[in-house]
Amino acid sequence: MCPLFADASRWLIPLPPIWMVGAAAAAALAATLAGYALLRLAAPRLADEARVSLGDGFLGPLAWLLLAYSAVAVAFTPLVPLDQIFRSLLRMTSANSYEQTVSIEPGAKLREILLDLRPQELESLRLESDVPIFVRTQQPVEGYAIVKDAEISLAAGTPWSWKRGEGATNPFLGQRGRLEATNEGTAPARLAIAWGLTPENPQAAVLPLAFLSLVALIAGYMVFRLGAPRIAAIASATTKEAIGQPVFTVAIVAGIALLAAFIVIPYNTFGEDVKMLKDSGLTLIKVLALLVVVWTASVSVAEEIDGRTALTVLSKPLTRWQFVLGKFAGLALVATLVFLILGGVLLATTSLKVVYDARESSKTDPLWRECADEMITVVPGLVLSLQETILMAAVSLAVSTRLGMVPNLIICFTVYALGHLVPLIVQSSVGKFAIVRFVGKLIATLLPVLDHFTIEAAVVGGTPVPWDYLGWAALYAGLYSALAILVALVLFQDRDLA
Repeated sequence: MCPLFADASRWLIPLPPIWMVGAAAAAALAATLAGYALLRLAAPRLADEARVSLGDGFLGPLAWLLLAYSAVAVAFTPLVPLDQIFRSLLRMTSANSYEQTVSIEPGAKLREILLDLRPQELESLRLESDVPIFVRTQQPVEGYAIVKDAEISLAAGTPWSWKRGEGATNPFLGQRGRLEATNEGTAPARLAIAWGLTPENPQAAVLPLAFLSLVALIAGYMVFRLGAPRIAAIASATTKEAIGQPVFTVAIVAGIALLAAFIVIPYNTFGEDVKMLKDSGLTLIKVLALLVVVWTASVSVAEEIDGRTALTVLSKPLTRWQFVLGKFAGLALVATLVFLILGGVLLATTSLKVVYDARESSKTDPLWRECADEMITVVPGLVLSLQETILMAAVSLAVSTRLGMVPNLIICFTVYALGHLVPLIVQSSVGKFAIVRFVGKLIATLLPVLDHFTIEAAVVGGTPVPWDYLGWAALYAGLYSALAILVALVLFQDRDLA
């Protein structure tokens, strides 16, 4: 039998990570509705504008997408260990350092001390006594043959400490921490106990981070729509036009089908199929998003100019720079929609692939935390790929002001290929001919260095990507996009539209 269907119970393991994304979408929808209700009371006109925006090219599709994610969360709720997730979320927002001092009377043997902690959340433990005593930490659990650890001999004023991740096993068992102290001296002992706690499942942070990201996206778009209504109108029309194009539907359907197929495709990598799925998925989404963006730029700019539609639009109280900026904003919104749709599918397939790979390799069942860890490593790659797509949207927009669809496609994908080869060209020119070195540096100066946005090796290898790297990459993408838009404005300013 195919391992995909051999044991249905195994496929409950990757559901919590997928559920957290859907729950974040549902919470973002609820927060948006609450904000709309408050806006209706405080500023009815702005509330009307917000309601009208549901019919535009971005916020409307985004609302339907969030509803779809919310439906997934509702469907999976009975199958998800909600207690583990919510307990970890509460730990993230509560105090994590505790202290307790206990007096141990002389001659006491195995004096029981209960600690208000769950062993699964223990991060550090520190014991210190003012007189020599013995302390036993690990206790036997009924039904298990567990040998007690040797007693800890605490010298007067000399602390004993334990930290998670240093190779030592957890000093406690069961659902609550418990100590047993023995004081063989003639003086009472003051035992100072300090411990630190950490969330049992830190992967639960996916839920609040996804929620904040979605709320920030919705709020940012509403501010953009209210602050620059003319540019937002052009952006909305561009987004709606892109969604209506067959290439958008084909890209979404093909992307979902291929990402789902990646789960069962054998990569023959000796247990590293999950890494190959992440690499292939990131590349697929980026290429499909670039195709949609470049196609949309050609249709919404080049064909509007050739068909003199742009002349009609500019006959209204709209300047040429507003037209160009609106088109760029629309292309960026289209790219964002593609990544929100296909990125969510990639996160789900990555989580599912962990279980499928374990089943196919006859490994022990992974925990849902392992699925979440693999899923989280994909997020930086998605963010950088989106930044790269937006940068290429600016380049495509500049080309579209003068050339048609076919030249635009050729130029943009040539820039894409050379942009990823720039570091290789520059490195290979060391010690070679002067002309090769000159050409390599010229390309590196004029074309975007897209290799800055390629971290598939880090994503595949599980290496953490620093947040400051994402920030510097976003700054580079913003500066180059601004330069490309400036070129587009120069080319479009004196373009004869009649």
